[in-house]
Amino acid sequence: MTRHRSRVTLAASIALFGLLATTPALAGETYKVLHRFNGKNGEQPGAGLTFDTSGNLYGTTFYGGTFGAGTVFQLVRDGNGGWTEHVLHNFCSESNCADGWYPEAALVFDAAGNLYGTTRLGGPNGNADGGGTVFQLVPGPDGAWRENVLYGFCAGCAEGDQPIGPVVFDVSGNLYGTTTQGGAYASGVVFELVHGTHGTWTEKVLYSFCAVSECADGEYPFGSLIFDPSGNLYGETYYGGNLKCEVGCGTIFELIQGKGGAWSERVIHSFNFHDGAGPNGLVFDGHGNLYGAAALGGLGGSWGHGGYGVVFRLSPGKDGTWTETVIRYFHVRLHGPGGPLVFDRAGNLYGTTYEGGGAYGYGIVFKLSPSQSGTWTLKVLHWFNGKAGENPVGGVILDAAGNLYGTTVVGGVGSKGGDGIVFEITP
Repeated sequence: MTRHRSRVTLAASIALFGLLATTPALAGETYKVLHRFNGKNGEQPGAGLTFDTSGNLYGTTFYGGTFGAGTVFQLVRDGNGGWTEHVLHNFCSESNCADGWYPEAALVFDAAGNLYGTTRLGGPNGNADGGGTVFQLVPGPDGAWRENVLYGFCAGCAEGDQPIGPVVFDVSGNLYGTTTQGGAYASGVVFELVHGTHGTWTEKVLYSFCAVSECADGEYPFGSLIFDPSGNLYGETYYGGNLKCEVGCGTIFELIQGKGGAWSERVIHSFNFHDGAGPNGLVFDGHGNLYGAAALGGLGGSWGHGGYGVVFRLSPGKDGTWTETVIRYFHVRLHGPGGPLVFDRAGNLYGTTYEGGGAYGYGIVFKLSPSQSGTWTLKVLHWFNGKAGENPVGGVILDAAGNLYGTTVVGGVGSKGGDGIVFEITP
C-alpha cells in the first residue's frame, strides 16, 4: 500500500509539475523587474507572493540568505516607483536549524499582522534534516521580526513530514496544511494546528493518505488547501488515484468534518493523464466551481511521454458528484502550467507556465478569458527571456488596480544565470 519516496529538491518538484528593467509584454502590458536576488539576500523565490494592507509584498526564497537555507523577505514601495527589499528572517539561524530550513510556500497574514508559513526541513525535532516546521513571524516596534516555530515535524513520523505547501486559517484562527510525506502510510497527511492558550499550538492529523489499495485516495499532497462556505476542505495530491500514470496521475480530494469532529476524505476527481496529471493549486469561482492547473498530461502521449498540462474546471452536481472539464490544453511551446490560479473581477483567470513560450522557453504569464459559448481564449501576457527572469512556478497575484505580481525561480542576470526575481505586469 505504501510507496516510499525519497526527499526531493525544489528543482525536482518543478520537473514534476539592482536596476529596474522595463520591457514590453506581448499584449501591450508593461513588464518590470522589481527585485533581483543575488544569493546573499535570497535565492530561488519559488513561491507566490502575499500583500499586506499597505501594498507591500512578502515572500520566501528556497535557498540563499546568511546561512544558505532560505529567507523570508519584504519588498516595500519607496514612493518613487522603486521597491526596497528587507530580509525578515534567515533560516538555519539556530543550532541544527531548529528554526527551519528551506521555505517553499507562500505566506499568510493573520488579523494582527503576523506572518505564517512552512519550511520543508529543519525544526526542533532532531538534527538539521528534521521534518520541517510551521512558523510565525511577529513584527516588533523597532521594525525587526521575531520568528516562532509553532510546530516541528519529524522525519518519517506519523504526524507528517515535509510540509511544502502554505497554511490556511479557519474562522476560529486554527491553521490547516499538508505534508508530502509521513503519516500512517508514509504518503503525506492533512493536518490542523489548534491555537490554545499562552501561544501553544496542538497538531491533529485529519487524514493520512494511501489508506486504501494502490493509493486510490491520493498520495503526496503538496498544494494549498481551500475552504468552501460550509467549512469543507479541498486540496490535491500529485500522485495516487488513477494508475494509468504508473504511480497515479493525482487527485482532487474533499475533507468533510462529521458531527463528532472526525474528518472523512473522498476523491472528487482522479486524473487519467488525458485530462491532466500532477495538479497544483485550486481556486473557487462565485458559483462553487473549482479551477486548477495540472503540470502534466493532456492531449497525446502517455505517462512519461507527451502531455504538456491543462487548466481544468470541476463543477459540482446535485447528487454530490463533480464533473471535470478541461478548459485549456497546453502544448510543447507553452507547457507546464502550475501554481495557484487567480481570478480577476471580470472572471478572467491568470497563471504561469514554468517552461515554453516564444524563442526562449523559460515560461510565460497567461490570461484565460471565458466567452458566452463556454470556450476560453488564452492570451500570453509575457514570455520570460532569462535576463529578466526564468521559470515562474509560484503563480501570480493581483492588486486592486489589476496589476500582476509574481516570482521566477532563477534568471535575472545576463542571458542565463541569476538567482531569481520579483516582477510586475501592468495592464
